[in-house]
Amino acid sequence: MSKGRKYTGGGAVGFLICLGFSAAALCLTSFAGALVAAGSEDPTGMVGICSLAAMIVAAIASGIFTARFKASAGLGYYALAALTVVLVMLLINVIISAGRVSGASFMNYGCYMGSYLLASYLGRKKEGPRRHRPSHS
Repeated sequence: MSKGRKYTGGGAVGFLICLGFSAAALCLTSFAGALVAAGSEDPTGMVGICSLAAMIVAAIASGIFTARFKASAGLGYYALAALTVVLVMLLINVIISAGRVSGASFMNYGCYMGSYLLASYLGRKKEGPRRHRPSHS
């Protein structure tokens, strides 16, 4: 590998970078949602909506990051990244809840997958030749 070559995040390293960003975005948005819920009159009543909102915001941020970071990848790569994050969240949920996973959790995971895929599809860079249009001054 030459010294002047720019790092492109290929292979498994690039996939792990995308997963790390997804985990960091999920932790940050969950913390922000916890602060919002704690500041409300009924914190326990706000937990469900705050967790869903945090997951959707994290999924949108992660989907756009993945689409920009791996611009040449297809929708299958984005789906694999989202599915990996969802499976890790499900595994943590199964361990914490001793196997009694609620239906709301599955709804949150489905919303995460859908938001991630939609954001990664919409966040792709446009392929093809770019034309330089003359400026009209």
